[in-house]
Amino acid sequence: MKLQKLKRYELFSNEELLNLKLLKTQGLCNTIYKLKSSRNDYLIRVFKHNHTDEHSRKKEFKIQKKAFKKGIASKPYLLDEKKELMICDFIKGSHKEELKKQDIKALVKSLKKLHSIKINQSKYDLKKDFENYGKILKNKEAKKLIKEALSELKKLKKYKFEAVLSHHDLNQQNILFYNNKVKFIDWEFSCINDKFFDIANICIEFKLNKSQETQVLKSYFKRLKPKHTLKLTSYKIIYTNLWKLWFLNYKK
Repeated sequence: MKLQKLKRYELFSNEELLNLKLLKTQGLCNTIYKLKSSRNDYLIRVFKHNHTDEHSRKKEFKIQKKAFKKGIASKPYLLDEKKELMICDFIKGSHKEELKKQDIKALVKSLKKLHSIKINQSKYDLKKDFENYGKILKNKEAKKLIKEALSELKKLKKYKFEAVLSHHDLNQQNILFYNNKVKFIDWEFSCINDKFFDIANICIEFKLNKSQETQVLKSYFKRLKPKHTLKLTSYKIIYTNLWKLWFLNYKK
């Protein structure tokens, strides 16, 4: 990515582009740059992972617009599918490896805002995803992960499916903390799923203990019910196994 190539975008017609810097923290699916102009700081994401859904980047852009309006995402300015890049505001914040009580409270507050976003999409089919991995990955580890996850999905049939817009990739690098507020980045895997997928995602990624998990559930639901703990237990296994399979397939 060169600074000169970005100058052709109308977005920058009234400002001078000063500096383009490759960020130290990089994702698996995008190459990320910080662009400094005479007016603003921007984030440039150059896509390097091809999704099976050719419309996935359009969906991501649309969802991020909605999330920005909720105050939980950076403002997306431009999507260039031909050049395979997206331009957004560069937002301040830091990543955390451990969460204090106030961090959990702020994170859950943003998560509930995310889950309140309305979007017309079909439900993400976790069962189909695991079955597809079964066709691709034939080793013993993958088979064990798939069998375990499908067993947990079967258990979940006794509970109501609580459909929300899920970020689906709330790892520590996709969560920014700033001034006791939380924003999310990298929306490419967002979809309609049960709200417990994101909750489990957070519990696993931050290695929360039982007391912290209880705080998450109480902050989210106010009134804790036995089914909340049971659903969380199943979704923690499902989340863990899904991303282990994703990485096994990615490394092939």
